[in-house]
Amino acid sequence: MTTTRIALPFAAALIFAQSGTALAQSRDSTLTGFPALASEFIYTSLAFSPATATQVGLHDWTDPYTGRSAHLDSLLDSFSPEAIAKQRAYFTGVQSRLAALDRAHLDPQTQADYDVVANAAAFALYGLTKERFHQFKPQMYAEDLGNSLFANISLEYADKNTRAADLTARVARVPGFLAVARRNLRATNDIYTKVALEETDGVTSLVKDMGADFTRGTSSAERYAKVAPPAIAALVEFQRFVKDTLSKRGTVDWRSGVGMFNAKWKYYLTVSLTPDEALRIAEDSMRKTRAEMLVLARPLHDKWFPTHKHEGDSTAVLNAIVSETLAHIGAEHANRDSLLQAAKANVEELTGVLRDQKILSLDSFPNLQVIPTPEFMRGVYGVAGAVFAPPLNPNLATFFWVTPIPAAWTTERADSKLREYNTYKMLDLTMHEGIPGHVVQGAYANLLTPDWRRLLRSVYTNTPYAEGWAVYGEHVMMYDAHVDGGDPVKMKLTDLKGMLRIYTNVIIDIRLHTRDMPGDSAVAFMMRDAFQERPEAEAKLQRAQLDYVQLNAYFAGVEEWTRLRQDVQKRDGKNFNLCRYHDTVLLYGALPLPEIRRLYMAGVAPSAKAPESRCGAANAAN
Repeated sequence: MTTTRIALPFAAALIFAQSGTALAQSRDSTLTGFPALASEFIYTSLAFSPATATQVGLHDWTDPYTGRSAHLDSLLDSFSPEAIAKQRAYFTGVQSRLAALDRAHLDPQTQADYDVVANAAAFALYGLTKERFHQFKPQMYAEDLGNSLFANISLEYADKNTRAADLTARVARVPGFLAVARRNLRATNDIYTKVALEETDGVTSLVKDMGADFTRGTSSAERYAKVAPPAIAALVEFQRFVKDTLSKRGTVDWRSGVGMFNAKWKYYLTVSLTPDEALRIAEDSMRKTRAEMLVLARPLHDKWFPTHKHEGDSTAVLNAIVSETLAHIGAEHANRDSLLQAAKANVEELTGVLRDQKILSLDSFPNLQVIPTPEFMRGVYGVAGAVFAPPLNPNLATFFWVTPIPAAWTTERADSKLREYNTYKMLDLTMHEGIPGHVVQGAYANLLTPDWRRLLRSVYTNTPYAEGWAVYGEHVMMYDAHVDGGDPVKMKLTDLKGMLRIYTNVIIDIRLHTRDMPGDSAVAFMMRDAFQERPEAEAKLQRAQLDYVQLNAYFAGVEEWTRLRQDVQKRDGKNFNLCRYHDTVLLYGALPLPEIRRLYMAGVAPSAKAPESRCGAANAAN
């Protein structure tokens, strides 16, 4: 899985409203015009969602109009009809206020911010009025709860006694939260039900074990012991409801259909490609990549398997040769209990490469913690993921989550996954999630100024920017810095297999949701043409069934990043400096990539506290 991005829920507990509109507090009362609107938009969005507010670093809130105060870290999100209606009114009001501003008279950086707010408001309304996940996705409630409770435990925003009190208050609200969920949910399907039951198990474990351990010895221990049993009982009741009652209320198709797919593509990705263009490029790139893999694999195959002579058509021969070669490479892997240790070693090595080869100027990440993925998130983060320090508390830890092999898995199942995530793939994955991928991008994002701009571009991170940068970063390390795990051919074959995964993401997501591709055909396609093991392919199918469009972010992003660098390098010629280029585009923050192109090509300087440059003279390589 990729980086965690803050996605604001569609409703929340705090609605400081009059006449149906939520009011917000700006942290900087000196702001006027669009900056004031943007700042209000940020804080209102966070006040709508206490779960998100804790993650972002907004802990206490006072409505400047009524004087009412709330400690957000002790509250849960609300998905009540009243809360949702008031959010709709607020986002509609934002659209009206934006329309009253003259975008053309804003400077280029602020025009980009204007577009971020406009898209975010439109996307929020799309979720509230069209997707309505709160009515159809029971797993959404487990994920929201898990995020809320784990934030109190994992984020060191206050002393332990304070956080234990916050956690206890949230656990006490679990029965009411799930009562709203049961009233809201109207229909489901088998995959939503399966994941909801699994993830609710994870939340139950968090309340029963992790929460109890965290509060033990604090001033909240006694109260936690009283509120935890009703919360656990409510979670058990919710599971029973999902399993026995919800399925009888109605069935909803997990396929989005063309109309919703195209709408979400516009709001979520904000890229220059259309779905049809992306599908065409992905399918063409897949054919070329498979052919290149055959060229690289054949010499290794002949060396390792001299007696293996494969027959059949060209596709069958290619699949046999490349599959056997990849399987042999896959045998080089960590044991099932050392994935975390391998990731830590990779982070240390890659940080040294950034420093020594001057890939970019920032080369120290002291707040990074490499830890096991929390249990309740393992259904989403099948392997690993990066979670940034909160934008309002940027000095807190940034996490690189690594998902352990479950103890209950058989040796055969564990070995299958370890072959897929072998030594070379784990190095590649650490480049993506960690260095120079999501962790580095998040560190640069915290350097933006002024503060309202930094917060806006962090809270409303453009996913293709972030995921595309992470894939692009893999390629920088492999092909500019020559990090290859000790064998460039094995590393490149691993990378090309990863690119096949990115292309298949596009193909299966578009074809599953808009062209009725059967699920078993998607699994067979990934195993046959992308050389994936069955557990990985089945997990990817599940991910595609749980949401739509998101899987395209990797491909759309790396296409934009790659084209931009090529165009800049062509324009600048011998004056191109890779380090300086990286510093500049990262210091714009996570804007949509068409905006990044517009700003860079126009020579617009970032507004940021740039790190001391280590870039040196121009060099076409680095």
